Amino acid sequence: MIFEVFNRLELNKGGMHENLPEFLDTLSDWVWEMDTNGVHTYSNAAITKILGYTPAEIVGMHVSSIWPPEMATEEAITLFNRELKDAIPWKFFRGKFRHKDGSILTLESSGMPLYDKNNVLTGYRGVDRDIHETIRKEQELVASREKYQQLSERFELENNFKTLLLDIITHDILNPVNIISGLSEQMVNELPDDERLQLILRSSKRLSTVIRGASTLAAITNGETIAMERLDLAKLLTETCADYQHQMSQSNIELVCNIPEKCVVVANPIIEEIFKNYLDNAYKYARQSKRIEVNTREIGGDIICEVADEGETISDGDRERIFRRGVRLSTGLKGSGLGLAIVKQIADAHGAEVGIRPNFPKGNVFFLKLSPGGKPAR
Repeated sequence: MIFEVFNRLELNKGGMHENLPEFLDTLSDWVWEMDTNGVHTYSNAAITKILGYTPAEIVGMHVSSIWPPEMATEEAITLFNRELKDAIPWKFFRGKFRHKDGSILTLESSGMPLYDKNNVLTGYRGVDRDIHETIRKEQELVASREKYQQLSERFELENNFKTLLLDIITHDILNPVNIISGLSEQMVNELPDDERLQLILRSSKRLSTVIRGASTLAAITNGETIAMERLDLAKLLTETCADYQHQMSQSNIELVCNIPEKCVVVANPIIEEIFKNYLDNAYKYARQSKRIEVNTREIGGDIICEVADEGETISDGDRERIFRRGVRLSTGLKGSGLGLAIVKQIADAHGAEVGIRPNFPKGNVFFLKLSPGGKPAR
C-alpha cells in the first residue's frame, strides 16, 4: 500500500513530497530510507514504538547496528553492503532486529530502490512491520495442527483397535455362540419340556443377535453398505413391544401396539434398534406419560412406524437438532447423546426418514418413514 503511494507520487525519483513525512508519522509501520552504504537517512515516528529508537537516533545509524550481535559479523555486513549496489527490491523478508532495550524482534521488511533524476541509484526506501503477533498465531496454528495430527493418529489407532476387537467378537466369539445355539436347539427338540434348555437356547440366540448387531452398527458408522433382506416388520415390532410390556406395566404405563398382522419390507434386522431406541426414550424421558402407542400404517406406498408418548413436548429447536451426535436434551437424566444419532445413521443406511412431531394435546411422536422395497425411501 505504501509503495503504491510512493509510485503514484513518483517518489522513487528524487526526494519526498513536502507533506508526506507528516502523513507517514501517522502510520503504525516503520517507513525508512537508507543510502547505498546501508546508513539510515530517514525514519518515521513508528520506529520508536517498534524498536525503541527515536527517528533522530536511527538516522545516521547503519542498519547492522540494529541486527542481533551474532548476525552483525564483518562478513555479513560486507555482503549486505555489496548487495545494496545491485538495486534489487525485496518483499516480505522476515529478519531479526535488536530493540533498544536489547530484546530481539522479528520484523517483516519490504524495500525498493531509490533513484535520482539521472536514474542513478541513491539508496532504498522501505516499510518494516512488527509481526510478533502474526508469528504467535502461526505458532499456535502449527501447535494446533500438530495436536490434531496426534489426535487423528490416536483416533486411527483406536479405530484399528476397535476393528480388531470387532473382528474378534464377530468371529472368535460368535462361532462358539453358534455352536451353543445349535446344540441347545437339538437338545430342546429332544427334551421340549426342559425350561432350562429353552432359556439357554433363547439366550444364545439373543447373544448371537447382539453380536451381529454390533458388527452391523460398526459397518453403518464406517459408511459401509449393509446387507438387506426381506423381513416381516410387523413381527419384529410385535416382538419388540412384547419385550417392553413388563417394563412398562411395572411403571403403570399402558403400551398400546397397533400393528398389522404382516408388513414385509426389505431391510436389515438392525432396524429394530430404531424402535428400541424410540421406546427407551419414551420410557426414560416421558415417565409422566401413562400411555405409549406404537402405530404402523401405510401411506402413499411408504411404511410409517410411530412411537407416541404423552410426556413433555420437545421444542421446535430441539426437534431439529436432537438427531445430531452428542446432542442431549436438558432433562437432568443421564445419557450419552448417541442413541438418536445412531437411529439417524441406521435410517440413512436404509434410505429412510426419521423425525419427531408434536403429539396432541401433549407429548411427542417419533417416526420412521420407510419404503417397503428398500432404498430410496425419501
